[in-house]
Amino acid sequence: MPEKNRFSRLLKHLLTTAEIKNYTLAQQLSYDVSYISKWTSGQMLPPEKNRRKVLRGISDCIAAGCAGDGLSRLMQEYQVTSRETLRQALYDNLKAEYSYVREIQTHAGTDVAPRLLFFPEIRLEQYTALMRHPVLRRVSALNAVGVFDLFSMERSYQFMIAESEDRHPPQNGWYRDVHYAMLVDVGPDKLTSPYDTLFLVEMLSQNSCIDFQLYGGKQAAGRAMFAVQDGFAISGMLMGGEHCVSVAMTEAPDSCSVLYRCLTSLCSRERLLFHRQTMRRLLEERVYTRGLLSMQQHWMIGRITEHLLPEDLLEELLPQLAQASDLPPAEELRKFHRLACSAVKTSRIQILLYSTALLDLIAERQADLFDRRIRLTAGQVIRCLEHVAQLCRNRGGAEIRLATGKLLPDSEISTKHCVFLSDSAPLLRLNDPYNNLYTFNRPELCASFARTLALLWQGRSSALLTDRGEIASALEAIREHAQAETSQ
Repeated sequence: MPEKNRFSRLLKHLLTTAEIKNYTLAQQLSYDVSYISKWTSGQMLPPEKNRRKVLRGISDCIAAGCAGDGLSRLMQEYQVTSRETLRQALYDNLKAEYSYVREIQTHAGTDVAPRLLFFPEIRLEQYTALMRHPVLRRVSALNAVGVFDLFSMERSYQFMIAESEDRHPPQNGWYRDVHYAMLVDVGPDKLTSPYDTLFLVEMLSQNSCIDFQLYGGKQAAGRAMFAVQDGFAISGMLMGGEHCVSVAMTEAPDSCSVLYRCLTSLCSRERLLFHRQTMRRLLEERVYTRGLLSMQQHWMIGRITEHLLPEDLLEELLPQLAQASDLPPAEELRKFHRLACSAVKTSRIQILLYSTALLDLIAERQADLFDRRIRLTAGQVIRCLEHVAQLCRNRGGAEIRLATGKLLPDSEISTKHCVFLSDSAPLLRLNDPYNNLYTFNRPELCASFARTLALLWQGRSSALLTDRGEIASALEAIREHAQAETSQ
């Protein structure tokens, strides 16, 4: 019996799990039942011209018609909690499998991928399209590894490699059973541009909803390799930053597993670029304290944190923090906050503050206090803005420069993350609800970030305000905007 194509296997699995008969689906789609049988048996695919309508109809029928154990199983497989999100996840999965089979027909002249597909040379754009295999829709459990000479690629291809296209963030936290390790080359000739350094932060953010670990090693030089355990693998050599040569692709489980094991063996703990952290661990192990007491400190602030919050305002917000069971007691938080305030007021810290952090505070009325999003009243927002303005006028403490726009032209990198760079405990705080705290694990990484922050600090962009008078005027305009918002 000939092997079914991937779309047919998925459709049969969904109908069986949901306990929906071919006849029921045929009625829903206004098709003869014989067509449904041919789709599930692999004899044919739905017509290309009606592809979207048919796939929408299938996902609607399954999401609405399944119940009991079948509904629970599908929600578990797709990590969703409602029929509406299940409907969208089913459609995305069906669309991905359908498109993949059509691509296989184009490249190999068959509905089923051969054991090995080989391309002497392809563009990186084609490589990244092949890399987004439908197996990545498996969100209940997935093990993947990539080895890429990322910083030898053109910048547009870097984003194609890193982005999580069509990935819907889970409603119940993050995909705990989706594990992805990536090894990149960060040798002395790499990370020479501020775009490259900050792109590492962007990669962590792009993959914050999964268990993502980023490694560095020369083994990635000249390579573009990706493997999913038991599911898919693609391997090639990078040429000139835009092409790959000798590209091999397979779905054979044994071959995929061999490559997966070989690549994961390169991802050792000492090669980790960042260590994932929790706020409680940072506080209890005094990492947070060491950072604030360091001599050399350079901060890039993309949202308002406890460092820029007045002490009297913290007292009002402590009841909200007390609801977080994984934070220290209130008295401990007071102590850490006093230390943060003292560091800003008295230490020679260079703080690059993005005006969007203040504008977001006005719009969302939320501050990030010890990695917890805390709600503020309109009056509390005004007091926080006045405190920031006072810090900017303080000549004895931190020096603050205000970025009113992106300092890297044509950059797709978010400005809403925070970097607390110091000589003893550098820290990243991402603008994401989970997997958002990291410490640096490699000295060369710290050096790259130091160069980047120094370049941004000394930049001559018109979006960077360095004069105290100009900063004061800009902050006053923001405060007036906040008062206008409050009065509406």
